[in-house]
Amino acid sequence: MLEKIKTLFRDKDFIELFQKGGISLFMRVLSQVMGFVFTLMIAKYFGAKGLGDYVLAIIVLRVFSLLAKLGIDVASIRYIAGFAIKNRWSAIKLYRKKILSLLICTSLIASFVMYFFAEYIAKAVGAKPEYIMLNSFFVLPMVLFMLNYQSMRGLKKIKEFSFFYWLSRILFSVIILAVAVQFTRNVNIPILSFLLSLVVVFVLSYIVYNQIFNQIKKSNSIANDLGDKIQLKAILFVSLPLLFAQSSQFLMSWTDRLMLGGMTSSYEVGIYDVAFKLSMFVNIALTAVTSISSPKFAELYEKKDFNRLEKVVHQSTKLIFWSSIPLLVLFTVVSIFILDLFGDDFYNGIYALVILCTARLFSVFTGPAGNLLQMTGNQLTYMNVLFLGAAINIVLNYVFIQPENPFSHLGIHGINGAAFASFISIIFWNLTMVYYVKRKFGFFTIYFPFLKK
Repeated sequence: MLEKIKTLFRDKDFIELFQKGGISLFMRVLSQVMGFVFTLMIAKYFGAKGLGDYVLAIIVLRVFSLLAKLGIDVASIRYIAGFAIKNRWSAIKLYRKKILSLLICTSLIASFVMYFFAEYIAKAVGAKPEYIMLNSFFVLPMVLFMLNYQSMRGLKKIKEFSFFYWLSRILFSVIILAVAVQFTRNVNIPILSFLLSLVVVFVLSYIVYNQIFNQIKKSNSIANDLGDKIQLKAILFVSLPLLFAQSSQFLMSWTDRLMLGGMTSSYEVGIYDVAFKLSMFVNIALTAVTSISSPKFAELYEKKDFNRLEKVVHQSTKLIFWSSIPLLVLFTVVSIFILDLFGDDFYNGIYALVILCTARLFSVFTGPAGNLLQMTGNQLTYMNVLFLGAAINIVLNYVFIQPENPFSHLGIHGINGAAFASFISIIFWNLTMVYYVKRKFGFFTIYFPFLKK
């Protein structure tokens, strides 16, 4: 056993996953803590309804930002990682220049629709129309911020990516909110804190990305670095399936809260949001490890090094599993005490929390199957699986949220119904992703230590 561990730590791919994944894990844990603090502050100062109003407004902003970016931010990981391997720095600059023009146009269109249709959008999801109108001015900085941190990811700058992706927005939101509540308890403070932090991190991410790019280019420049002619059509061919995949993934993550808002109230959304965010603690290791493994998958796929790709996938899955187990044990011990901090109303989300945590644990066992498909030219498969999973999630939420449904006598309705719908959907799309990885690459991403190959 000891010899196996020594051999593992002599493997350069594992060391890269372990070291950089460790950095990302630290950022993820810290962001989870800060997210907990931010949610707790809103709940304490503005109640479950205030938290629900904030959550619904942010979801709408995320929806329009998602549509406006056309999947280009995730496609940028693949393009930039591929160009960086070949030292094609001029190609990266041309790529960024081309997509920036497109994203500015799509963001402005999204803002226009969001602003002028705010009343209809708010009525559909139970949000405040004035929040929707305010958020419409922040689609562009949200989209460009996402592009900046995914570009850092493509350059394998995981420390910087992890800070901006996981920590930056919530950190500045907490700071701004903590200062603001000392002077006023106006109900608009939570949403204003988030939007102001978004502007700050957008500017910082732009500065940091350019510094990183210039440093790498200077140290790796070559004489024949000519810019490739990149067709926008080719970029969209890669990004649009990712957009649909991201849309489906977004629906998987946020449908429950949107439908709770539309079918119940923002009060219910506030309680459920706390349970949902606490359950994400179980998946910290999964998201941390995939942040470094995704560009690694793209790099090895580009080199056609499939044996090494399989090895890295298995190393990622094992690292995810063994990092998640102690986190799960710790979370199980303290979760009820944490939920009590929010107040008596939020304790009503305890059963939803248990259901969601069980679903997250299942994702830990199945590993980075979805990320592998995205980074290896199988984005259409990934999109189709998520789309079907999202459709199932919508139908199940509609059925299970209602007070009278086939399972209501078991307590599965409202908040618990939304959690149960997510549970079934998460299991479905994880198992389906694993199946397609096996079919396309010949190996499973599932890891369980007591089962031999």
